Amino acid sequence: MWASSTLPFPAGADAVAAASWYLRDVSMHLDDTDFAAMDDAQRVSVLEVMIAGMIADNRVTPPEARRFEEIVLDLPWGVTPIVLQAMVKGARDRIMALQTREQVNEYVAQLAAKFPSPTLREKIVFTIATLMLADGELAQLEKNVLGLFVLSFGITAERANAIREALHLPGKPTVPPPPADEAN
Repeated sequence: MWASSTLPFPAGADAVAAASWYLRDVSMHLDDTDFAAMDDAQRVSVLEVMIAGMIADNRVTPPEARRFEEIVLDLPWGVTPIVLQAMVKGARDRIMALQTREQVNEYVAQLAAKFPSPTLREKIVFTIATLMLADGELAQLEKNVLGLFVLSFGITAERANAIREALHLPGKPTVPPPPADEAN
């Protein structure tokens, strides 16, 4: 049976659904399967989100640059390194051209619309959070940008907490755990 006193699942009919939710958290990393399901425009959009996360606080630290390179080189973009460099430059130029808060909000909303899967949206937010945290700190501007993506991507407070936990961030979760008697 799924539900037991040692597992964080509710008893009864909700056990399978809860187990599925729990297993979704096992990997928040973008992978080959995610990229195989994306079209070219979505891949470029992933790159744009990553760059937005990396430059959110108007500075790119060496650890952030290294983490960006690690992530980018590990993903199957389906293009040559020269084309990938051009994609990065184009994405950076598009982001840097945004001048007003309204432009930024509209741009992020357009990016969100390109990713219909909630799971993929969560993985993308997890990825930009890892970029932002690569230097060991989360500046206020980074928090603001991360929050904008969480809201624009329609990520619930519960799933945002799952992302926080996957990042091993300290802090009090905003969604309380279920009462102990429901876990049995």
